[in-house]
Amino acid sequence: MRGARRVPRRRVIQRLVAGMTVGVLTTAIVFAAMGWFPFSALRPREVQVAETARIAALPTTIGFHDPDSYFMNDADVNQTFDKMLATGVKNVRLMMPWAGAEPVQNQFDWTNIDRTVNAAAARNMAVVGIINASPQWAVAPGVPAISGRPASPAQYADFCAKVAARYKGKVSAYEVWNEPNGAQFFAPQPDAPGYTELLKAAYPKIKAADPNTTVIGGVVGSVTDWGTWLVNPVSFVQQMYDSGAKNFMDALSFHPYHYTLKFSDGMAVANSPLDQTVALRRIMIANGDASKKIWATEYGEPMTATDEAGQAAYIADLLTKWQEMPYTGPIMIHTTRDRQTGSTDPENVFGVYRTDWTAKPAQVVMKDAIAAGIPKSPEFQRFSAITDPSYGEVLTPVYRATPTVWAQARTVSTLFETPTGIIASPTAVADKARQFGGIPKTPFQNGYQDFDLPSGMRIWWSPATGAHAVGGGFVQAWVPQLGMALTDEVRDGWSTKVTFEHGYITWMPWVGFQVTMT
Repeated sequence: MRGARRVPRRRVIQRLVAGMTVGVLTTAIVFAAMGWFPFSALRPREVQVAETARIAALPTTIGFHDPDSYFMNDADVNQTFDKMLATGVKNVRLMMPWAGAEPVQNQFDWTNIDRTVNAAAARNMAVVGIINASPQWAVAPGVPAISGRPASPAQYADFCAKVAARYKGKVSAYEVWNEPNGAQFFAPQPDAPGYTELLKAAYPKIKAADPNTTVIGGVVGSVTDWGTWLVNPVSFVQQMYDSGAKNFMDALSFHPYHYTLKFSDGMAVANSPLDQTVALRRIMIANGDASKKIWATEYGEPMTATDEAGQAAYIADLLTKWQEMPYTGPIMIHTTRDRQTGSTDPENVFGVYRTDWTAKPAQVVMKDAIAAGIPKSPEFQRFSAITDPSYGEVLTPVYRATPTVWAQARTVSTLFETPTGIIASPTAVADKARQFGGIPKTPFQNGYQDFDLPSGMRIWWSPATGAHAVGGGFVQAWVPQLGMALTDEVRDGWSTKVTFEHGYITWMPWVGFQVTMT
């Protein structure tokens, strides 16, 4: 993992795993202890729930993700949802755990889900429901309940159909599972083709029950590859498309957590949430899904990683920069209230309200953004005036390429606002230059572009040869007859070599640069 990227977060649902043993009776006892399964209510109860608002699939749509509300009593739910309203929030992401609603096969208890959906409906709030958490009877032998993947996609899809039918017109969108690119939510290990089977099974069942709802796939967390425990979301989503996911989701969900890096500061950091967002968008475009959006259905900043002002700054940064990408959807902030203000456990201190229900600065940031609209940054306004279609569609927010130079990547070119004006680089060239922190000082022409670095740098690029960066000494030795670079600088013992279309340049101590034509 890179730097201080967030570790897999232990959400409330994982705490049910500890102490579980195999067997339906034991599972039911555990659920009863958690308030999930009152034995007096084994039959489905039909509860009338008022229709809720529909969620606007826009990056300016701000909501809360509040999984703790599933476990609350009526009074606490009402207080929590009233505080959401006090913040101006009219959208909420809620847990709809299979293990809680059907702990024993074909025996249902909807009490806790009804409670939270009712609370949202009473306040005219739009709901995004997460359908995950396998009951013990629905996982394969040896696979843990709750965090384990379902043994049967068809059984999972049948439950999704029941949920969608029960809350038809009352829930705006459903997410198929949560962060399946981590073993902590998709035990025994992440499996993109296996997850895609869930998506393929659930999508038509949900749509048949409620054609107007949005079905969201992926629901991936921002992590890097780590053994069999975590899979980079970019690799995971590519494997989803390879497995046929395209026609079985209306949007993609991504959780851009990073505790020590603001979202907009990620362009120079490999595998940052921003870097991964752009890569996910490129995959969607390549697979014909350019019309679908990426929703940020979980994002937050714990008080163990910063102070209250820092938390507010992180959230403000995401709210501002997320809307600068035209393919993004709603943002759900995790979460409403601290479990225990002052705790050293990050899971306890994500709230924008303290435990005593006093507001932190982050709550004010959210409230102001909802009331007045998220302000457009001055740099974004300047770049939005550049409408030449030859640059392609916007991929990134406007970001700092250096402390003094703003940039924005589009599908064809990346634009740099340099002291001499806007300079465009083919996006492949700009991607290469980002590895070195380079800023273009000349236009791209004749297959190459020069960059402003202390030792100088030139990047050659064509679709056939790819992008290759070469330092200043090789640039000075280069002659046009060599043609395009085919490699970066390659060390071989004492020498360094760059290969071109029609020859190569070598450098050796005490010898210097030598050009050889082939």
